Amino acid sequence: MRGIEQIPWLYDLSMLLMPGLQRWRRSLARLARGRVLEVGCGTGQMLPLYPDSVELYGLDPNVDALLRAQRRAPGAKLLCATAEHLPFPDQFFDTLVSSLVFCSVADPDRGLAEIRRVLKPQGRLLMLEHVHAQNHIGRWVLDTLQPPWTRLTGGCHPNRDTETRVEGAGFHIEHACYKASGLMRHFVATPELRAPGRASGSLRASARPS
Repeated sequence: MRGIEQIPWLYDLSMLLMPGLQRWRRSLARLARGRVLEVGCGTGQMLPLYPDSVELYGLDPNVDALLRAQRRAPGAKLLCATAEHLPFPDQFFDTLVSSLVFCSVADPDRGLAEIRRVLKPQGRLLMLEHVHAQNHIGRWVLDTLQPPWTRLTGGCHPNRDTETRVEGAGFHIEHACYKASGLMRHFVATPELRAPGRASGSLRASARPS
């Protein structure tokens, strides 16, 4: 059975039921500068929200979704590919954007390594993602729901702690622009000048919803 994420019209319908997400996406898109790649752009919900000044690329593995995305943003350069295999040279982009994507990437560590590869040293990764619960009961609930939810949606893992993976991939999550509300996170990350995989400081302990 195809999940919600693989059926473009059904995905767009589900987004209509969550208007708050578009406000968060608009806030994130305003931070984009220069040559921009949105990884997992899907049906293009976020593409019209970027500043006119950027050079916009979008990437998604679903061809049907990309057809909808092209109608929403005719000027964007769209490609069919996955986050784990970005078809771009090293240090090509000023800004990488991921909006509700890394919960569904099959190999998130490989995807983040690819993002770091194609991002310029002074570039920025903009992310809007949901994360694993921090309390014991919440983690148990999400861990229990994960298998059926992943099948229903076509890949979403509600118990994936993307913040920790981003830090482990060699990025520093900045205090500026950091927003937390429940399980949702809105943040900017920059490549650290160190080898990926080493521990780095986390904002999660001091995060406050905004």
